[in-house]
Amino acid sequence: MKKIAVLCDFDGTVAQDDVGDLLFRTFARHDGAKDAVEQWMRGEISSRECLEREAAAARCCPHELQDFLSARRLDPYFRDFHDFARQRGIEVVVLSDGLDYYIEQILIRHGLGGIEFFANQLRIDGDTLRVEFPWYDMLSCTECGCCKTHHLMRYRQEGYFIVYVGNGLSDRCPCESADLVLAKGELLEHCRAQNIGAVEFRNFRDVEREVLKRLVLDGEFRRSL
Repeated sequence: MKKIAVLCDFDGTVAQDDVGDLLFRTFARHDGAKDAVEQWMRGEISSRECLEREAAAARCCPHELQDFLSARRLDPYFRDFHDFARQRGIEVVVLSDGLDYYIEQILIRHGLGGIEFFANQLRIDGDTLRVEFPWYDMLSCTECGCCKTHHLMRYRQEGYFIVYVGNGLSDRCPCESADLVLAKGELLEHCRAQNIGAVEFRNFRDVEREVLKRLVLDGEFRRSL
């Protein structure tokens, strides 16, 4: 059987909420954050610029962030899926154009601190937020702060069959390079509009069923798109 890597978006996919969007809507002091998101969704600015403007508009200190994050939840079936994958030697990795701070905190709180993830980096100085972008422009792409396709291609070069799971705008690019796409929300609409083969999912129980089905029926996990 080929090596399999399941690469998962975080906001609205692994996490029930779009945590990053909700964070900035909660702590923004003016409309600059909202305006930035609307411009990003229209394709007028990059996600990097959007995050920089959202962070500049927000004010919160670490204990306020902790209180906010304590209410955030994962997909109710994600931990079961992770256990299922680990038992079968399947890699599960989180790729996010959000922020490492909340991803790490939420995963740890749910007993999943060992999951590898890649994201933009949040820096907190008093009540001031700043974002750094260690994975920006890795493939000469200036659309995203964290280039998900860069990470996907690394797993491709290592011989993995790539399963991509996502729901939003930042998942459009990597889904074009995956072997199997599981999509919901805006990503599913995009895949259908662009004739990109994708399996619809509601939660990670559906993801587990799809992976298990292909393990049983197609041991080689042949390209399914």
